[in-house]
Amino acid sequence: MDRTTIQRSLEVWLFIAVASMMNGMFRSLFLVPRLGEHMGHVLGVLILIIVVLLSSSVLVNRVLKEYGNSDLFFIGVLWVVLSVGVDFVFEHYLLHVPWTAILHDYNLFSGRIWIFVLTTELIGPWFMASDKR
Repeated sequence: MDRTTIQRSLEVWLFIAVASMMNGMFRSLFLVPRLGEHMGHVLGVLILIIVVLLSSSVLVNRVLKEYGNSDLFFIGVLWVVLSVGVDFVFEHYLLHVPWTAILHDYNLFSGRIWIFVLTTELIGPWFMASDKR
């Protein structure tokens, strides 16, 4: 994988990160007051999954010229590592959110489905490029 591919992948991930923050504000301000915490969370996650898939499609079908399955896997892993890292560092160290509250979003058994966003980041580039492999 060349430097340009990594740079473009990081640029697309940055777009996803900004969209995620905007989605979080939208969820807090509009969805949760109208639908409740759980349904607001679910709808917010579904919106973000769509954003990740569309961003993945743009990356692999419009931006990158050549790539292999290993490149797509690396991009997915990179996106997940960055997302989890920012989630933990930003929320805990900058916003002073306790670890238990951060980990709560990763608990499927309590109805939190954030892990599906991370799963979509992991497989999104490969999935959206599946017709070109």
